[in-house]
Amino acid sequence: MFIKRLSVLAVASSLVACASTTTQKVETPAPVPAARVVEVAPPPHPYALPERQVRTVVRAPAWFVNLPEDTADMTFAVGTATSTDEQMAYDKARMAAERKLVEQMYARITTQTNSFKADRGAATIENYQQVTRKNARGELSGAQRVDSQVTHDGQYYKVYVLLRLPMGEANRMQTRRDQARLQREAEIRGRAAERDMDRNEAAERTEQRESDANLERSLAPQSRVAPVTVPTTSGELKLLDVENEEYRKKRAEAMQKPGAVVGQTVVR
Repeated sequence: MFIKRLSVLAVASSLVACASTTTQKVETPAPVPAARVVEVAPPPHPYALPERQVRTVVRAPAWFVNLPEDTADMTFAVGTATSTDEQMAYDKARMAAERKLVEQMYARITTQTNSFKADRGAATIENYQQVTRKNARGELSGAQRVDSQVTHDGQYYKVYVLLRLPMGEANRMQTRRDQARLQREAEIRGRAAERDMDRNEAAERTEQRESDANLERSLAPQSRVAPVTVPTTSGELKLLDVENEEYRKKRAEAMQKPGAVVGQTVVR
């Protein structure tokens, strides 16, 4: 029994070895490349219209959408503008931001509302009108550009500008302008006060001279001019005594004045 088992195992092992040596390799065929289709574009038309330029939508910067928070020392404003010239776009954007700063500090808003309502049977008529006016007038100095963005789409420049305005003592330029204005006002007020003092002194001197002249006239001896009676065909005619000393003095003073004319008439 022992011998038979060994022979069976030997025969089985020999069969497995023969099977492993007789295995054939199977070759896979190479893939056939697919045919490529080449599209040939038609030739351009000699009189075709020029293609329109596609304008890209520019995204605004984050500080333009959400302004930086204002503080007690500074405030912010933004502006945007477009132009075919880059410098012009910058100027327009900055001007828009400066206008907003002026409106923030000096804006005055007035509103007028008109309302009318009437009932006519089953119909109701109602009219409502509201007009809002905004005025801003003031000086702006010390505004600083802290950020900007410019894009060009091939035709237009688009500029975004962020301005910062220092407030109070932080705005040195505005402080210097205020000091210069106060100094100029003080000089003008000083000159006006000097002119008022000069006018008052001149009025006092004139009043004193008039008072002295009145006093001298009151103290001088008074002379009376007696009228001279001349007989005429129609009756007696009373004339002044032109040979009086007082009359001669007044006539001499009148002749010294520019443009003085003395008339004389002879009555017979």
